[in-house]
Amino acid sequence: MQAVVFHVGPERFAIDTSSVAEVVPGIPARPVPGAPEAMTGVIEYRGTVVPVLDLCRLFGRGDCPSKLSNRILVCDLTRTGRRWGEQAEHTEYLGVLAEDVTRVTTLDPDAPGSHPGPATDGFGGLGRILRDGDGLVQLVEVDELVPADVLASLRRKAVEGSG
Repeated sequence: MQAVVFHVGPERFAIDTSSVAEVVPGIPARPVPGAPEAMTGVIEYRGTVVPVLDLCRLFGRGDCPSKLSNRILVCDLTRTGRRWGEQAEHTEYLGVLAEDVTRVTTLDPDAPGSHPGPATDGFGGLGRILRDGDGLVQLVEVDELVPADVLASLRRKAVEGSG
């Protein structure tokens, strides 16, 4: 699998490129008053208002530090299960702000020595832990990262914040 590798603090994570519509610069997001703590705001992406989560906030590490290597991974939540080139009736995006997004690499989730990852109560989306040439990297399942009620709130706040 091809995956975008990034950091949250000193730890390395990766998202399968099949979930990523585009990687865009870490531009400032428009704040949305009363939004969930992990939501940094909304951006406009190809004519669509997209809520953006700060992974540093979501993982309890404060705001994502300002770096030139920060990027927003615009993830297509409707892409799961579709083959390349297939179109969905409705596309739903979620922006994921991450630091040190510097490369795409090939990872083998079934490689010897990989681990399914520890169970985390109340926190989904963290998948297998793998080893690559730079050490350990944990896979992130974007569509499971945010609880359904928070995602519903992000959708509503994004729409309200665009007006």
